[in-house]
Amino acid sequence: MKILLIYAVLALLGLSMVISIDWLTGTPFSRSFNFLTKIFITTTFQELVVIIVFLFLPVIQVALAAGKKQKQRQ
Repeated sequence: MKILLIYAVLALLGLSMVISIDWLTGTPFSRSFNFLTKIFITTTFQELVVIIVFLFLPVIQVALAAGKKQKQRQ
């Protein structure tokens, strides 16, 4: 579970860094989050699948590790 927390903290830090840089340049708060929608509008289906797979990799790793621990106990 620690790896999920690390990924979440890194994602929040990255997002907060991008938004704070936008604020420093004078970009309004509503336009700071607008870049997320623009990114996903221009992606193809194949790119979206790859993005989703990489987003769920930490969850899959934790689930596999938990399965291995449970198998070793039995």
